[in-house]
Amino acid sequence: MTDANADDGSGRGLDERLIERCEEIPATLPPGNYVVIDTLHFSNTVIELLANGATHVHITDERGEEFAYRESNPRAKIGGSPTESYEPTDGYDFFNSPSYVQRLDLDGRPASMTSSNGGRAVAKLRAVGRENVTVYVGSTMNAAALAAHLRTQEGDVHLVSSGSRGTVAVEDHIGATLISRELDGLPLSETERELFRKQLKTAKGADYVEKHEVRRRDVLDYAMNINSSRIVPKLVGESLVDIARTGGGAATEGQTAD
Repeated sequence: MTDANADDGSGRGLDERLIERCEEIPATLPPGNYVVIDTLHFSNTVIELLANGATHVHITDERGEEFAYRESNPRAKIGGSPTESYEPTDGYDFFNSPSYVQRLDLDGRPASMTSSNGGRAVAKLRAVGRENVTVYVGSTMNAAALAAHLRTQEGDVHLVSSGSRGTVAVEDHIGATLISRELDGLPLSETERELFRKQLKTAKGADYVEKHEVRRRDVLDYAMNINSSRIVPKLVGESLVDIARTGGGAATEGQTAD
């Protein structure tokens, strides 16, 4: 099996790029490109919101602030927590699920959300970042597309594996590994791909995909669907936009309502 920490001569493999948990984001950020990876399910929810036509995904500092955002942006769709039956809690349009957001009418609308790990990491990087810090969102789904973009950018890449409630998350490390390998020109072999897919299926427990059809689809149809998306979310102001739509720069007209 190819060494996941090999590099293309830059001297930076996975070990040098990786921040293992969002709690380890430094208070003072070195310049560079920071990729927030929360594979199950924040990153993939952001990707699918943008893929289905959302103009941008505003990230709140705290859960509950989405309502104020919608007051200022009446067409916005807002995300909160799920109920036990996997429906959005009262007042929300969706929750942290790439499969659930397929039900939404998003074309030309903004969205607003956060999450306890990936959303918190984006908000933290936004708070402590500066002009020479750029923030992206990545996962298993967009690893190749994101890496292709990052290879055109100046500065080191830092992969923020968000973790789960303060602990290391296997699924986030898998996403970080995929992105790092693509950055170094070392795409997965078929054997490696299948190994990672099996690990993703059981990352949250052997029976996680059986707990509800929504979570089953979130894992099988999205997280395990490696390199299936060309969406590359980049933080512009307080919101994530797809650089394919914005040309990699500032938000387009209609994306600046933050």
